[in-house]
Amino acid sequence: MPPVEIFPLVPRLPLPVRATGRTRSEIPPGYGVQEQCLPFVAAAALGVLVPSPISFGLCLPEELPAGAHAFRSPLDRPGPDGCWKDPRVFYVADRRESRFMLNAYTITGLPAPYGDVREPGLSFFDRPDQMDLVKLHLPYIWRTPPGLEVLFLPLLNRPGIGFEVLSGLVETDWYANPVNLALRKPVFGQSVHVAAGDPIAQAIFVSRDLRQPETVVMAEHSRAARRFRAELVEWYQSKAADRSAYRRLARQHQSMIQDSPDQAE
Repeated sequence: MPPVEIFPLVPRLPLPVRATGRTRSEIPPGYGVQEQCLPFVAAAALGVLVPSPISFGLCLPEELPAGAHAFRSPLDRPGPDGCWKDPRVFYVADRRESRFMLNAYTITGLPAPYGDVREPGLSFFDRPDQMDLVKLHLPYIWRTPPGLEVLFLPLLNRPGIGFEVLSGLVETDWYANPVNLALRKPVFGQSVHVAAGDPIAQAIFVSRDLRQPETVVMAEHSRAARRFRAELVEWYQSKAADRSAYRRLARQHQSMIQDSPDQAE
């Protein structure tokens, strides 16, 4: 498969990196740790990890990091008593090396008549029923081979960032605009601080042909049902002889996950 192309629109960004099955630096000894569960490791190693391009967060005004720029959604208004329903504010920190200042990137070198363009780091939806959401803009363009799309998900089997990442499917084989991630605010009273480079989401690659596959329920007395039963019995026998049979059989089927933790079993 041709490589997935990423074109940064500003310099010195934290960019997506291949995901691995290793979700923590230290693995407890003994049998049964999560790293020995092949489905767990396989899911964690799917696609790429998407890091935050900037430092941002949501907190009380007195908790703002030094030098941070605080703001609220344009729809956010104080009540009749002058108090905010949610006292927390969003903030961003400048990242001069990436031409990010005051919640905006400066994208240069575009053909006339555009020249230099400013794009936000965080932005908001314009509907009152979406006031709990914020958009985090990723200042680069994805380009995948024809028919291959990018599904943006919360981190798989890794700790989240405090914001809930909403899933989104983007047709990156033609979409020419930077992708933005929709994040839901954490529960009332919780403060969240995200540093530039922190993993925030996972992107996996999906063939457009597989969006809605057909499923068939096999009849109980069909030839396929007899085969499934025989394979299930064989699996029970393998598991009884070796509790690590799944990992051993997966290696035989050439589906071992790259960069997965090599735990003794």
